[in-house]
Amino acid sequence: MLPLSHVYVSTQASGRKTPLLIFGSILPDIATTSAQSIGRDKIHNAPRDFFNFVQTHYPDLIDLAWGVRLHSQVDGGADYYSDDSKAGYAKIEGAKISHAVAELLEIPKGDVSLVLAHNFIELAVDLQLHQDHPEVLTSYRAALEAIEPRIPEITECLADYLNLDSSLILSELRTLIYFLSPANFLSKDAAVQQVVLPLIKIKFHKSVAATEVLKIVDQAIFITKSTYGEFLSNSVIKVTRNIL
Repeated sequence: MLPLSHVYVSTQASGRKTPLLIFGSILPDIATTSAQSIGRDKIHNAPRDFFNFVQTHYPDLIDLAWGVRLHSQVDGGADYYSDDSKAGYAKIEGAKISHAVAELLEIPKGDVSLVLAHNFIELAVDLQLHQDHPEVLTSYRAALEAIEPRIPEITECLADYLNLDSSLILSELRTLIYFLSPANFLSKDAAVQQVVLPLIKIKFHKSVAATEVLKIVDQAIFITKSTYGEFLSNSVIKVTRNIL
């Protein structure tokens, strides 16, 4: 899932909209935006370890850790219902555009093209979620603004947990916030220019045409238009049962 979907599922499942919870619900994707410094192993794939660390050492940040748990596929958080190879909505629907993504990247159709294809499905869900429920982006924007004074505290916590330099952590947090800025999900054009093209450059070391990327985004929107709402609603029910 991308940020708006994570905000939606986390706030609906928990019944709370605290800035820390909302920021925690996107924090695990620092592994995606990081320049190889922060992997998936310590936060995204270890939500209970992170939760226990925060609970013990930084209890004032506990809602941040709850957001991470609601995000992670571990224990059946939101990403399980998007990313799992058999049950994940974005993986299942992404298979329908994997060939187009392979052509875009000029690679054989396979696991690599499916990973990016599932990201296109996730983007299509976020774009439609914003169109149908603009209040989600409003809550997300407000949370990021409110969390700003606590960035130093969050930086200290992550540096302590990951045993990394705090200046590196702060830089990675700024990169995460930059890529997942609410402004980047206001429209297809904004998302392509500010999210998709830069991430393709970072992850695949390729420059591709925005016009071709937009064609795939349109395909993804067409595929998900009639089913994305049910997917999110079902995810809320299942995540609530699994995590809370």
